[in-house]
Amino acid sequence: MSIIGIPIGFYGYLFPGNINLMVVELYSAKKYKILVLMLAMIAIFESVYCITSLTLLNTLDTKSELYRNIEFTSYILVFLMGLWMILEKRNNKKAAHQNTILRGAINIVFHPQQIPFWIVTGILVNKVVPLNRDNSILFLFVFCNAIGTLLVMYFYMIFGKKLLNYFRFNISHINKAMGSAYILLVLYRLVSF
Repeated sequence: MSIIGIPIGFYGYLFPGNINLMVVELYSAKKYKILVLMLAMIAIFESVYCITSLTLLNTLDTKSELYRNIEFTSYILVFLMGLWMILEKRNNKKAAHQNTILRGAINIVFHPQQIPFWIVTGILVNKVVPLNRDNSILFLFVFCNAIGTLLVMYFYMIFGKKLLNYFRFNISHINKAMGSAYILLVLYRLVSF
């Protein structure tokens, strides 16, 4: 049942964001060595966030204050990232390209949505597949999730540029839309607290 990690990993990166836009840029620029390094980092950091969050999930039920602090910090980071994406000025295409790759690389390591995503997902998955840190099922689930994540990156390498061209979006518009979505998400969460 750990195979459920594949569609979860795919879904987690399906929507355009800094990381998959970076993959599209690197693939389009034929920077394959950097791309392979970034894909390895994506799989590693995705797995670390997944294991950490699911392990924390098993201990957070009695420490709700800790959970709220983690959640609040994540939303502050999401809000700041959204502001950065909206307010960023793009003077030339080369700077826009570099900023997309830089933002993507930073988001691989510091991905503020990961912990809330994995805590919510973990609650749902844990009912179907009991995941705890002493169980090999957790590691199989994480491995399947990494496969799903790499599959969606492959999807973006092959179809990402075509989709972006088809909808005539440029990176600036996508970043402004995603930045706005991040800010709206944070405002919605703050209102619902």
